[in-house]
Amino acid sequence: MDRPAPGPAATSGRRSLQSVDHIDRWNILEPDQLALELPDRSLSYRELSTLVSRGSGALAGYGVKPGDRVAVWVKNDLPSLVALWAVPRMGAVVVPISSRLAHPQVTAQLDLVDPVLTLGTDALTGRETVATDSLFDGRPSMPHPHAPADLHSVFFTSGSAGEPKGVRLTWENHEASAAAAAERQPVGSEDRWLAVLPLFHLGGFAVTYRMFRAGGVVALEPEFDPERIAGLLDEVSYASLVTAMLREVLAARPEGFSGPTRAVLVGGARVPVALQEAARAAGLPVVPTYGMTETASQVATALPTDSPGTGALPLDGAEITAGSAAAPGAITVTGPMVSPGYWGEPDREGELKTRDVGYLDEAGRLHVVGRSDQVVISGGENIHPAEVEAVLESLPAVKSAAAFGVPDDAWGERLEAAVVLRDPTATSELIEADLRASLADFKIPKRWHIVEALPIGATHKLDRQALVELVANAGDSEREAGSGLP
Repeated sequence: MDRPAPGPAATSGRRSLQSVDHIDRWNILEPDQLALELPDRSLSYRELSTLVSRGSGALAGYGVKPGDRVAVWVKNDLPSLVALWAVPRMGAVVVPISSRLAHPQVTAQLDLVDPVLTLGTDALTGRETVATDSLFDGRPSMPHPHAPADLHSVFFTSGSAGEPKGVRLTWENHEASAAAAAERQPVGSEDRWLAVLPLFHLGGFAVTYRMFRAGGVVALEPEFDPERIAGLLDEVSYASLVTAMLREVLAARPEGFSGPTRAVLVGGARVPVALQEAARAAGLPVVPTYGMTETASQVATALPTDSPGTGALPLDGAEITAGSAAAPGAITVTGPMVSPGYWGEPDREGELKTRDVGYLDEAGRLHVVGRSDQVVISGGENIHPAEVEAVLESLPAVKSAAAFGVPDDAWGERLEAAVVLRDPTATSELIEADLRASLADFKIPKRWHIVEALPIGATHKLDRQALVELVANAGDSEREAGSGLP
């Protein structure tokens, strides 16, 4: 069906104010349109908007005022989703907190943002906590007007390097991100987007924002079950996964896929070309995407028709600079989706300087080589672990791999690798011989760690800190380069 464009914002003084959010807007335009699918129930935009409105009223009853911060201990369930939309609707700032964090981590995040109220389901937070589903009992309230520059939320980074930071995101950041995504992946009321990424992570929340903006359907899954997700992929228009999830989904469906899925966005980590090819062969139109919390989700995404390994095209409004193929450099991003800065720090001036390293090819496509804070400097040579991992995972004997540096008295750092073998009879000599066909000698790992699985964190990305701890206790599974692998 033809869908009305978002209505113009009302004006008040010098501030351009929007009086409704997207759930409320579709409640007005198409109240009976399906909005949310859960494993045990479905809700129309009328039903969902009513719950969000009640949630806003309940928050006001708890004494929350516009501009206040409200922390939400988030799960992939209906109460959490309602809270994530009810807090901004009444003019407050929502702070999603991962339900998978340990008590000290939760405490540190809450101490940083100092919320006036914490919504949750248990005492993990160490603070007085109000049950999230109590929002269902509030009295319906009118939405509080907001301006594009108003603060909408504070999302914590996943903390892949150093301590997680609270990223300030405005209404404009979320809106610009969703608009750019819709240009690359057109969505409408007839479309369903599978949402299995955690809602406390920006990648999970962004799915809800872009779909509710379009009047589409969010198919929300409470947890990642590879077999169930594989089945749902035959029923949805789009899905968002991370690399580790994609591996498990493919393994769960060896017969392949034949559903209406137009694109499966895969981000959060490097997507090996071999994995992309395997997904395409299985009938999944996988497209790698690049983005981060600081950019309110994706800023560069490939097309379903692109060949694996051809890079990602910057989205409309996202200006990206990087190095060249001969000399990869720091990736920087500017555009309306870029966060104004971190909580407790001054506003960012100019471009966002990421920790990622990459290059733009002649077609303007972005290729990510690795992270600057993970570069291994061995004997004066710079080694990007992601490059080594990509070659390792292209080998038939290797299922997955992670490369990393450790201190070395002679070289400053030495490169090591943890690998999950597909062929248990493989030897390091054979693997190294294959590596040397694609990599310089100084990029060959000096030590191997054979593991049953790579440690995956709460957001289903490689947990490098856990990896360091794992290999430190590897014992007999360690082998110097040139020795037979167990």
